[in-house]
Amino acid sequence: MKKKATPLVDEHLQSLQGMHQVGTDDFFYTRLKARMEKNHASQGWHFPLKPVWVVSTMLLLLVMNVFMLSQQVRLKQTATPGNASLQSFAQSYDQAIPSY
Repeated sequence: MKKKATPLVDEHLQSLQGMHQVGTDDFFYTRLKARMEKNHASQGWHFPLKPVWVVSTMLLLLVMNVFMLSQQVRLKQTATPGNASLQSFAQSYDQAIPSY
């Protein structure tokens, strides 16, 4: 069997003879790796998650809680027990509670 060669096929085959594998510049992967590590290192702690902010926020909440609890205890000690507080509540709504 005879092979028929055309000038177009020959031209394409000759262009394939000169092909070689594409490469990168020297130290390309080293620079790429360094850039990726630099970006990864800058993604550390963010503003709200730093331990100093977490601890200070928790201390602030603790101080506010102690203050509110002390105010509640102080109000319970100064309030009059029983019927007098009920009477003052009724008077604030212009009502009267009969005492038997």
